[in-house]
Amino acid sequence: MSDSPESVVRKFLAAWTDPKADELRSFLNDDAVWVDGPNGVHRGAKAVVDELMRQLSIVRAMWVEVDTLVADGGTVMVEWHGGFTMGGTPIACKVMAAFEVDANGRINQMRESFDMKSLTDQIEAAGYTVPG
Repeated sequence: MSDSPESVVRKFLAAWTDPKADELRSFLNDDAVWVDGPNGVHRGAKAVVDELMRQLSIVRAMWVEVDTLVADGGTVMVEWHGGFTMGGTPIACKVMAAFEVDANGRINQMRESFDMKSLTDQIEAAGYTVPG
């Protein structure tokens, strides 16, 4: 028997703090879809993992703390806060996401919502240019 959808999502988010492509890939269906807030849509496990690794490799000391999580069947809705460090400056964010997890414990889709302006303002205040 596979892990519960709630457990899958918790483990997936925990894997972001020390990201390894193979481990992240193991959570996803081949045709997984990530609606990355205002950053667009990534289709297919390879595209999702490539983008996650790109984003997570830019930052240091990434952390994620789940604030609220509700699950019903394969649907898991979660709100978390977290942050990372860029050049010694802490950057904080709050994310809301919905995950669809299949009966085999693989993520079919994740849809995120977050305040991109707050995030880019913090990054720019740390002395980095955010591509536009």
